[in-house]
Amino acid sequence: MLKKLTAAGIAAAFLFVAPNANAAEIDKLVIEQDAPVLVGVPNGETTQTNTGDLLFFAADLRNAKGRKLGEVLGLVTTFDVTLDGVEEEDRFRELVFNMRKGQIVALGASQYVASQAPDFADNNAPVTLPIVGGTGEYVGVRGTVTTKKRPNGTFRHTFRFVE
Repeated sequence: MLKKLTAAGIAAAFLFVAPNANAAEIDKLVIEQDAPVLVGVPNGETTQTNTGDLLFFAADLRNAKGRKLGEVLGLVTTFDVTLDGVEEEDRFRELVFNMRKGQIVALGASQYVASQAPDFADNNAPVTLPIVGGTGEYVGVRGTVTTKKRPNGTFRHTFRFVE
């Protein structure tokens, strides 16, 4: 009897842990972002290349048909960390997607070869950040958001929500 209970307990524990370890995508949301408006830069410049530089921005968010869904507010903090002799800029990103049904908050870091704002990365590589929370219909949301800069200065955000 004890062996059966122990096996059942292990199986139950596995069921509760496994979904977190192997989270399955349950929904995907693609949002278009207008070119950002850079605001509140303390020294009036947008070089964003010195450690401690802050860049604040805001932009409208739209669906595929161009209808406004809300706005994104962001803060990017620059810092330089040279590892293995490679000079690059590291940026800590804080993004809040304000939409009618609530907010989605994403935080993370990205690395770039030194360049000037607002064209942070010459190769415009997509950046993926973890979603850390939300409000309204997005309370408890988990997943990632991948941001891709487009040649015209707009952005596409692809949210992948998981269980």
